Amino acid sequence: MIVKGNKMNEPSDLSGTKLSEQEKDSLTALCRTLSDISDIDVKCICLYGSAARNDYRPGKSDINILVVLERIDVPILKKVLDPVLRGRRHGIAPFFITEMNLRSSADVFPVKFLAMQESYRVLSGSDLLGNLKIGREHLRLRCEQQIKNLLLRMRRHYIMASGRALTQMMSRAIGGLLETLRVVVSLTGQDLPSRDEIVDVAAEKLDLDAGTLRDVSDLRDRDTSLPPKDAEELYSRFMNVVDKAAQTVDQMT
Repeated sequence: MIVKGNKMNEPSDLSGTKLSEQEKDSLTALCRTLSDISDIDVKCICLYGSAARNDYRPGKSDINILVVLERIDVPILKKVLDPVLRGRRHGIAPFFITEMNLRSSADVFPVKFLAMQESYRVLSGSDLLGNLKIGREHLRLRCEQQIKNLLLRMRRHYIMASGRALTQMMSRAIGGLLETLRVVVSLTGQDLPSRDEIVDVAAEKLDLDAGTLRDVSDLRDRDTSLPPKDAEELYSRFMNVVDKAAQTVDQMT
């Protein structure tokens, strides 16, 4: 976790990130502009996600920022339109939320906020994100919902698509599943595993088929389509892995 606090209107030093100088300037300008707008009480601005880590891909990854305000209404949203539009030209994607919403939403968005907490740095204001408490049972229930939802969608896709487009379905699903499995592993008492090691750790801690997870991951990374027979065989194996993961997280206490 990367945390650097500072006073409002003095955006954090962005050295050490992979952002270009133009992106850094745009992000700094956005933070200052938001803080200077009248009638807007900015409590916290955080950079989070890949832009705060080493896997940021210039020109491909969004520059995600969490903007916490005292209140949000249509007049306030109207005031931030222009600076946000300027930032969007450089890939900056702001997520606006009130401080009250932030504190009261950790139970319904626990995975989202945990992902933010994993890699972030405070650009302006207080460290509201780092101080957010996320309950273990809320995480478990959300992971269970996400995995079971994937299982239901895979079954439905096979029926509705008459067994076609299986490669595309798997390629779309694997990224989200691996992110969810990272959280599930953390529920066993382990630290959040890295994205590079999650397949091996999920196989060890959750007794999931690492070979199948690797095959589907490779399918996504190569951006290729399997022959129908091979796709169906892998789809069957992948659906079994998702089913087992759903049962595992359901039985966690």
